[in-house]
Amino acid sequence: MDMDMANMIPAWWTPAAWTYLIACLISAGVLAAGIYRRGLRQPLRMIELMWIVSALFLGPVALLMYARWGHPEGQAPGAIQHPRWVAVILTLLPGAAASTMAHLIGVPVVFSAGWTIAGQALWAVALFILVLATLLLFMYESATTSRHRAARPAALFFGALVTVLAFDVGMVGWMLYLHTNGLMRPITDVVFTAQMQIGMLLGMLTAWPIAARLTPRLPAGIGAEADHSPT
Repeated sequence: MDMDMANMIPAWWTPAAWTYLIACLISAGVLAAGIYRRGLRQPLRMIELMWIVSALFLGPVALLMYARWGHPEGQAPGAIQHPRWVAVILTLLPGAAASTMAHLIGVPVVFSAGWTIAGQALWAVALFILVLATLLLFMYESATTSRHRAARPAALFFGALVTVLAFDVGMVGWMLYLHTNGLMRPITDVVFTAQMQIGMLLGMLTAWPIAARLTPRLPAGIGAEADHSPT
């Protein structure tokens, strides 16, 4: 990136990025402490990890969501049905968390290895993240769905793939915008981290129709019986 391109990014992005990153890390720590030290547990460990990872891009909002919708203590499974819009948001979280983990792993791996597709590291990153996020989401769905649904691995994998592709419309589209306009910062820059966090939020928006189609309602806490498959 040349100096003219770098100057296109406002100076306030750096302190704002640090503030948001620190808030997200603190939120993830507070959420983890609440789950593992205060006993605000979930039925499955993978659900707990999903909430903690969600705090890495949602920040304090994840704490509010967990306090309001995520803690199942004292609630019989399926006893409380969330409003549709809440159910859709909760359905989006596993895919967003899987994509976040794939980015945390994929970006440094691809750039350090120097992998490219058509001469561009961006396409290699996008493909690596697509594959890894799909596998992570598939593992999550296999562990948290009912035995009947888990017995249909092809349907679960297809649902995971469609969900991640929907996320990529927003995430990869955002990365392409940054790349083509010379706004993407180096991966060692804290602004790059904030840019990826923004991309996750955009990915949730583009995945919203898929989430609304796959899961009309969910019991409180994203219980183990939730169905995220398209069949």
